[in-house]
Amino acid sequence: MANPRERKPPTRIFVARHGQTESNRDGVFCGHSETALTQLGRDQASALGRRLESVDIAAAYTSDFSRAIETAAIALHGRGLPPCVDPDLRELHYGEWEMQRERLIARSHPQQWKLMRAEDPAWRPPGGETTLEVRARTSAALRRIVRAHPGEAVLVVTHGTAINCMFAEVLGMAPESTFRIAVANCGLSEVRARRGGRLVVALLNDTHHLEGLPGAPARP
Repeated sequence: MANPRERKPPTRIFVARHGQTESNRDGVFCGHSETALTQLGRDQASALGRRLESVDIAAAYTSDFSRAIETAAIALHGRGLPPCVDPDLRELHYGEWEMQRERLIARSHPQQWKLMRAEDPAWRPPGGETTLEVRARTSAALRRIVRAHPGEAVLVVTHGTAINCMFAEVLGMAPESTFRIAVANCGLSEVRARRGGRLVVALLNDTHHLEGLPGAPARP
């Protein structure tokens, strides 16, 4: 008979950015647009899978964009875990800036471009979202996932700015500090849920599993 006082394992939410995409490689804004993984992106996803081999993943969640879904499928190959798709895990919507290069945006939308560069929370690409809106929806998605998987380990594959926003909420960061976290393609972070539902960051942008791949971040 189980000891009623036996402590349950912590809920562990592993959060990863998708692998490199064609839009990442080409340096264009890509939020709510589709873009394919490059071969490097697929190799990064495979490396992420090897990093998580020893973890008993109970479920996987992704945004509804193919780059996140494919990254999760590669990383979890052979586990029989089709991802649960959640649109709240989408990247920031860049509106009229979608699939445009930053240098062109600097000329066509100079005021909003300056707000973005200044990390001003009032920044909103025309027709797009603010970081505060993304913070609200990604943190809500994270808390839903935590509630649905008590004591389990879960993989979430989402997007760069979405991860900035999600972790800024967990860490209670000021709105103008949302982008102060580095988020590498297939970098791995972890959130754990403590008693009372308090979320803590246990790992942030771990990239050791990407060593040896082209463009891998240098070790400190």
